[in-house]
Amino acid sequence: MRIDYIDFFSRVIPEWMQASNQKSQEVGFGSDAYWMWAVESMGQVCKQYNDDKLVTEQFSLLFSWLEKQAGGNN
Repeated sequence: MRIDYIDFFSRVIPEWMQASNQKSQEVGFGSDAYWMWAVESMGQVCKQYNDDKLVTEQFSLLFSWLEKQAGGNN
């Protein structure tokens, strides 16, 4: 499977970020429900891309950033 990285970075990541913002408004950023959603949804996207290294590392970076935001360490 050839991966369209431009589509991934220009559409998939922004759509995930928008969904993340919506979910955090629904259940509260940092809540267990939010983190369960984040991990599950990231995993689903990674599976769609057959756990491609760049995709999984991008979500790992994003997850680390979210953890810092939740901890107040901007």
